[in-house]
Amino acid sequence: MVSCHNLLTHNTNRKIMSNYKVVNPRGKEIFTDVTIHPGEILQMELAARNIKKMEFAELLGMKPGHFSELLHGKRHVSAITALKLEKLLNISAEYWMRVQVYHDLFVERTKELKVA
Repeated sequence: MVSCHNLLTHNTNRKIMSNYKVVNPRGKEIFTDVTIHPGEILQMELAARNIKKMEFAELLGMKPGHFSELLHGKRHVSAITALKLEKLLNISAEYWMRVQVYHDLFVERTKELKVA
């Protein structure tokens, strides 16, 4: 189990993840017909690192109930939350925001298709 102290100390020499895109052989970006909420990714990341959700919620400065809603896709990752995630997990704020925006766009496009 990773303690909260160790989590923060390991992040002093952080490296930010690069921006990646999935492209076809011609270099055109490929989009998928599935989406994943950043909360689901966060939940998997915490499990992979053996970090307790309650402790992590406290580090983020979130109420446990709000954090649970984030993990279950009922709350969005805000810019301030993305910055906190970057600091705590060494995963860039841009990554978290990009996942949130892609998810939001996917949801809205799906709604559009259902209406049309």
